[in-house]
Amino acid sequence: MATTDNTLLIIERAHRGAVETQFADTLFFVRELHRQSGGLHVVLRGLAASYAVDTTYEAALRIAGRTLDTLPDPRRLLRQLLDDGATVFVEEADLSALGARARERLLPGVRRVAGAELVSRWSDYARVWFF
Repeated sequence: MATTDNTLLIIERAHRGAVETQFADTLFFVRELHRQSGGLHVVLRGLAASYAVDTTYEAALRIAGRTLDTLPDPRRLLRQLLDDGATVFVEEADLSALGARARERLLPGVRRVAGAELVSRWSDYARVWFF
């Protein structure tokens, strides 16, 4: 794992409350941090590992007879982050917990990493942030 960037950012929790995150989406914020800092390495752990698995599911919510279909799409934002040049990892154990086919549906550009390997490299970074 190359550590040319100074910051390792670990996202462990998938968003809760899709309507609320329209105004403060984690991956949107991470993308801006990447842009302003000159580069980040991002690790998806826990339920956030699901962000790295491609799906055809489109989020929509029905409230008071009205369909809200402008919810954040973490996979779209993750693709944009990769296009911006960020390095994105997903922890192997958390990816496996998402099902047998999750590995086959991993978004292009996302790299798998073992948790023990990741921890052993923390000292290579000037900062390790948890989101």
